[in-house]
Amino acid sequence: MADMRDLWWAAGRMAFSVAENDDWRNSRWSDALRRSATLLEPVWPKTYSNGPFCQALPTIALLLYSQQLSDDPEHVPVEEIIEVLARRKDAENERILEDAIWGGLINRQHDPEDDSQLSALFRWLAEYRPPLTYSSDGFELSSADQWPGGTLMGAAAAWATQVFNRHYLGRSSA
Repeated sequence: MADMRDLWWAAGRMAFSVAENDDWRNSRWSDALRRSATLLEPVWPKTYSNGPFCQALPTIALLLYSQQLSDDPEHVPVEEIIEVLARRKDAENERILEDAIWGGLINRQHDPEDDSQLSALFRWLAEYRPPLTYSSDGFELSSADQWPGGTLMGAAAAWATQVFNRHYLGRSSA
């Protein structure tokens, strides 16, 4: 139960105002966060305290907020979300998901380069992080602690695609 409280606590903390005097965008952001937390609740790990799942909440919320999908965030079918998350990279390893969300934020009248909380959240998730296999003192990290490189958004999208496929669609592979 504590895990679910942590998930919803995180969603509540991210329910900040995304646009001053713009109820429509603020409402859409709140709806996107609520839908993201609702989808993640049944698949949220109960035995881990850290991993790519930690960034799944804001990643899915940003996707639902920024993209023009088939419906409002609270009614978008899981299959459509999985389809977008699964296309996170193209053949040349380009960042399709990050670029799509960036473009969607611009279309919603946000400046992803400004100092707003939404822009800072996006930049933090979309920043490339190099591979990490050794600690600062030169010792090799265990395989569970190694980072293959990439963005937190990409890692969260990969994790969410896998667990959503298994839980919601009953498929074992993405």
